[in-house]
Parts: sequence; structure tokens; C-alpha cells
Amino acid sequence: MAEQDSAQFARQAITAINNRKLDDYLQLLDDSFVMETETAPGPIRGKQAVRQMFESYFKAIPDLRLEIEQIITSGDQVVVRSHLTGTHQGTLLGIPATNKKIDTHGCNVIEIRNGKAVRSRLYGDNATLFQQLGVLTLPKAMTAQR
Repeated sequence: MAEQDSAQFARQAITAINNRKLDDYLQLLDDSFVMETETAPGPIRGKQAVRQMFESYFKAIPDLRLEIEQIITSGDQVVVRSHLTGTHQGTLLGIPATNKKIDTHGCNVIEIRNGKAVRSRLYGDNATLFQQLGVLTLPKAMTAQR
């Protein structure tokens, strides 16, 4: 896939997610698709598992919105840096609704073959996410002492 096609592929995927058109998004995935992310207990395999994951996110964050910050392409790989915003209004990753605003970033590395995504590795700023939801407190940075 040409690099401009890979970038367009990424834009199409984000548009489908933002428009809640899961069928359109799933058409971009190969039947063998596997997603990995540290917030899942193991690999997310296949279109049905991906559908369930997104449906749970949409229930938890009904106004979830992704904004593309950068797209980098190389061969059959496309990397998408994104900005996620929304309001936590349902159970997310076992965390009951807090009605708090979410504003965080992530990066998705996608492998494309024959015009379909076959593998994805999502890296999210989960420390910021969990801080915003009130389930993680990090120590404040210490200033240098003289």
C-alpha cells in the first residue's frame, strides 16, 4: 500500500470511529486482525471482539472523540498519534462512571496488508486517563534543592 494510501486508511478509520460507524470501521480490518493494548487482559482477536471493545467504550464515553495529531507511514506500517476527549458517563475498564472529562493522548501502530489492518498496537497515556478519573494519584515532582 502506498504511503499516501496508508495515511488515508488511518483518516478513514478515525472518521468511522468518530461517526460511530462500526461496520465501516470493521470493514477496514482483516479477518485475522489482532489488537494489543495494556488496558486489555490479552490480545483482542477478530472483528467481533473489536466491535465489543468499541461498544463498551462508546457506552462509557458517549461523546468520545478522536483527533489526529500526526500520521507517519513507512511501508506497510502507519502510526497515528491522536488526542482523545470525552466524558466518562459509564463503566470504563471496570471504573464506574465519574462524569469527569477525559483529555488524553495515544499512539496506534497499525500493520496493513492487502488494504486491511492485520495488527494494531495501541499505546495510551493511561496514567493521565486514570488520574483524570480519580483512580490514580502520582507523587508531585520535587523541585531541585540548593
